[in-house]
Amino acid sequence: MPYFDLKFSTTDNELANFAKALALPVRIAIVRIIIANGNSVSKESLYTIPFNHETITKHLAELRRLGIIKAHGLRSSLKYSLDEQLFQQMADGFAMLFDSMRTFEPDLQSC
Repeated sequence: MPYFDLKFSTTDNELANFAKALALPVRIAIVRIIIANGNSVSKESLYTIPFNHETITKHLAELRRLGIIKAHGLRSSLKYSLDEQLFQQMADGFAMLFDSMRTFEPDLQSC
């Protein structure tokens, strides 16, 4: 069957979109800082990432648009957090994918 004729599951599409959304080091840094601060961090704390403020603001906006992070509070005291339910769902999906790949490991002793 040609590749373009394949129908992908909703789960596969969600995992791919999540991976694409986090596929930039600055976005991983944002997620790490939020996690390190108990899943609640101010924008000022995120400005410790070695990128200019405009770049960080742009990536925060995109992560919010994608539903990966949420903003809480007023503009002057805005806090960011991860969507924990989404992260757990994606972690479970990736774990199942990676676990299924273990069944395809070659038997190196028989080579």
